[in-house]
Amino acid sequence: MLKTAIAAAALTLTLVGAATAAETNPWDLRDRMAYAVMMDGSMRSMEISDKGMTMLMRHAKRVRPGTVLFMNNGQLYMAVGGAMFDRASGGALFAR
Repeated sequence: MLKTAIAAAALTLTLVGAATAAETNPWDLRDRMAYAVMMDGSMRSMEISDKGMTMLMRHAKRVRPGTVLFMNNGQLYMAVGGAMFDRASGGALFAR
């Protein structure tokens, strides 16, 4: 009976861990998804149709390596600069 209880507890912990890991991370960027800052400042993610992808690609610019997106006082900012990264370790100089 004790073995059954331990096995059930282990299975429960495994399922809870898998469910937690499966939660969608807002920075889990995927193909055919748009992540937009709306005109009122809210953020949304949505699937992109073929027609929508064609329209977006007409106006799109590739994000360069070394680009940092960050929030400050409720505003989204972008900074570009390779000097913000340690070339030896690949780490960001501005991170804790």
